[in-house]
Amino acid sequence: MSCIVEIALSCPLRQTFDYLSDDPAENWQIGMRASVSFGSRQLIGIVVAIKPIAEKAVDKLKKIDQQIDKQSFLPNEIMQLVQWVSRYYHHPVGECFQTALPKRLRLGDPDEMQTETYWILHQQPDSTSKTGKKQQQILDLLEDYPEGLSEKALRVQLGNVKSSLSALVQQNVVAARQYVALPVPCLELQQQVLLNNQQKQSIETILGSKGQFSTFLLQGITGSGKTEVYIETCREFVENQQQVLVLIPEIGLTTQFVERFRQSLNASIVVINSSVSDSDRKQAWLLARAGKADIIIGTRSAVFTPMINPGLIIIDEEHDSSYKQQDGLRYHARNVALMRAKSLNIPIVLGSATPSLETLYQVKQQRYQFLELTERAGGASLPKVALLAAQNSSENNGLSSSLINAIEKHIKQNHQVLLFINRRGFAPVLMCHQCHWQANCRSCDAKMVVHQHQNRLFCHHCGLIQILPKICPECGNTELKSYGVGTEKIEQALTAIFKDVPVLRIDRDSTQRVNSFANMVKQINQGQAAILVGTQMLAKGHDFHDVTLVGVVDADQALFSADFRATESLAQLITQVTGRAGRGKKAGEVLIQTEQPEHPFWQNLLQHGYESVADNLLSERIQMELPPHGFWAVWRAEAKEKDLAIELLQQVSGLLQQSNSSVLILGPVPALMEKRAGRYRAQLLMRSADRGALHQLIDQHIDSVTKLKLARKARWSIDIDPTELI
Repeated sequence: MSCIVEIALSCPLRQTFDYLSDDPAENWQIGMRASVSFGSRQLIGIVVAIKPIAEKAVDKLKKIDQQIDKQSFLPNEIMQLVQWVSRYYHHPVGECFQTALPKRLRLGDPDEMQTETYWILHQQPDSTSKTGKKQQQILDLLEDYPEGLSEKALRVQLGNVKSSLSALVQQNVVAARQYVALPVPCLELQQQVLLNNQQKQSIETILGSKGQFSTFLLQGITGSGKTEVYIETCREFVENQQQVLVLIPEIGLTTQFVERFRQSLNASIVVINSSVSDSDRKQAWLLARAGKADIIIGTRSAVFTPMINPGLIIIDEEHDSSYKQQDGLRYHARNVALMRAKSLNIPIVLGSATPSLETLYQVKQQRYQFLELTERAGGASLPKVALLAAQNSSENNGLSSSLINAIEKHIKQNHQVLLFINRRGFAPVLMCHQCHWQANCRSCDAKMVVHQHQNRLFCHHCGLIQILPKICPECGNTELKSYGVGTEKIEQALTAIFKDVPVLRIDRDSTQRVNSFANMVKQINQGQAAILVGTQMLAKGHDFHDVTLVGVVDADQALFSADFRATESLAQLITQVTGRAGRGKKAGEVLIQTEQPEHPFWQNLLQHGYESVADNLLSERIQMELPPHGFWAVWRAEAKEKDLAIELLQQVSGLLQQSNSSVLILGPVPALMEKRAGRYRAQLLMRSADRGALHQLIDQHIDSVTKLKLARKARWSIDIDPTELI
């Protein structure tokens, strides 16, 4: 007997869709995938309900084209998590499922794991037969791994093994078997690190919460050994056959982070992020779902990875803004992970040297347990930090003479220097002095950035690219001047001053090629004297033991930002980047070049540290009823016509204000950057001390907003718990 199958499809409509199945209801399970026609397209959807055929006519329902899975594809826990995400972030449920799945699986690939050839020791070689050197190495390895080793693992350890394996097969000494392809293990594990008392105490406290929901903030100064705490905590869970999900903020941190786990733990470790190939990502996801991956390490979207036997979730650098998706489904991976840990009844660890104010607020409310690491691991000492007035810096392309002298001193000692500037390109402004023309983006309210290496002007907001002009397009003047500094200009200045020293520029432009960033990190870790120039990519988590001087250039921008979170972000960034100095046995030094050396922010940060700045900011936020003390939601709209976005949000505001609610409605107003990528943007802010009232008001009116005529002419979205207002 046929049935009705309710399916979530990836489309902007905030609903699910009923389709008719010729198969009986018992042939279907919630969480299966099905292929259906939707308008003129063929889509893959997720089954969310199976319903009997009602008495009403079903002749208007389309039939399902194909049932892709023979049993439930998505575990019930992930089904519930994704549906919670849809409700909380007020986003179409079908698009939420798309975010949660690797590309190959959301396109309908069968959920079958790849297999590969494994070699096992069949019998000991005959004493009369000759065994070559490499053959003997293979046999020795296989003796240590009675369950077998993949050919890939043998190659990694011994090089080309094909002919040696063939010879051993002929002798009937080894045999090939097809097994599920697992990540290549590290065959030579490092010795366990000696932990200090604070690290041991943190591990014991976390392990004391096994099997129950508990949230820990692990706040450790930079270089205090948070990763060692993660690894040793994971060891206990892996030995008990439980899985651990570890989130990290940046793809660039993956190689270093994963290597430390692989070299320390006898565990199956998979990686899920956008730099992994689609087929490897699918395999990692399926291994995790089947319980064959012990540790899952990934960026934001890995929070949706299924685990058959979950034990722990870890979020490294929990304060990092990369955990918040800024388009499409605007979820925050930290918040989703917290909800997931709660539903799974397992502990979750949030680690950071500079915790977010949201997390610190929860600690003060005694909802999170506080764990602290105040000593650098391995006996390393904290660097000395000093301010430099940016006098005459423009004469040396943004570098003061004091900073140049300090660089020279450290280079002469054969140490490495890291210079941080949070702006890529050569210069942010190109200008004609004759007529005062400036190179502005025609699609955004922004200036085009000079990229001299590529002889181009780039807009860093919409991606517009133009040839770098040699004459002014307004008056024909041939003397165009650039102002301000970026990573390229700093690199150029340093190359001219330190002619015999390698200068490595590390930003999004210089690391576009596959493995380019990993190769640069290898070069840095070789320990030769070098100067590293980079953006935020260098500020987070990297462990460069030969960097003894960190210089921060042009750090004042955030002191005068319109974004109320800018000071928090600056304090986090400066604390993180200064933590790159002196992480090994060599003493470190940090110099912050500023136009505002007397500013109270710098005095407070340098004299009292991040904790003091965070406490002051949190007190201000509570007084002003700003997040995390209150709850926000932002309606955003954008349109090609100048006033359309504002008009739509005015109508939204009118609908919201019809309800007698405790929610404050502010706006609409143009966005801080009103025009971006050729579209005019506006926003409407909702603010409340009651999270429930905020969501209730949105739920009450979202269908009415969808039906507004202007809602079809302008793009609109809702951002719950926004982290930026631009």
